[in-house]
Amino acid sequence: MGLFNFFKNKNAAVSESNEALPLIPEDVFIEKDNTSNVSYSSTYQGIYLIYNYLQSDFESRGYNDALVSPDEKYKEDNLKLIKYDLEIILHQVKTYHDSMLKEIDFHISSRSRAGLIDLVEELRTKKEDLTEHIDKVREIENSLRMNTGLFERAILAYGRGFTKGLASITQSSLLTKQF
Repeated sequence: MGLFNFFKNKNAAVSESNEALPLIPEDVFIEKDNTSNVSYSSTYQGIYLIYNYLQSDFESRGYNDALVSPDEKYKEDNLKLIKYDLEIILHQVKTYHDSMLKEIDFHISSRSRAGLIDLVEELRTKKEDLTEHIDKVREIENSLRMNTGLFERAILAYGRGFTKGLASITQSSLLTKQF
């Protein structure tokens, strides 16, 4: 037995007789998510959580709400709920950003003491990006207070959908009847 044959393992991909060993299933290393109702908050973090919420299909939501209850008070309540949901997400994101900022600061301090100059510079770049995200969150928060900007898009889309729903009710119930 030669020196190189000594290190050969019978579990190698191909044995000396060129027989293929059983293949490992492709999904062995892929984590399965067994939850059927996955929230967008588990997928998105930071400012992307806000962007994802603001890109929701508020028009369809408004349309469906109009079909459920074509009442102006119902519409106003749902608009308030949209605003409150965004406020909750803003608080989540601000908490997440504060935590990340503290963690980055700790790592910058710790790695500086260890003399890891390149890593510290990379962390400072990450901190700058995070600071820019924090500023954007503040802008979104201000636009929420003033009912302008990205928040206004959600409100307009919801109102448009609600109006389409009202029109659909009228279309299907009155305009199709013969007099």
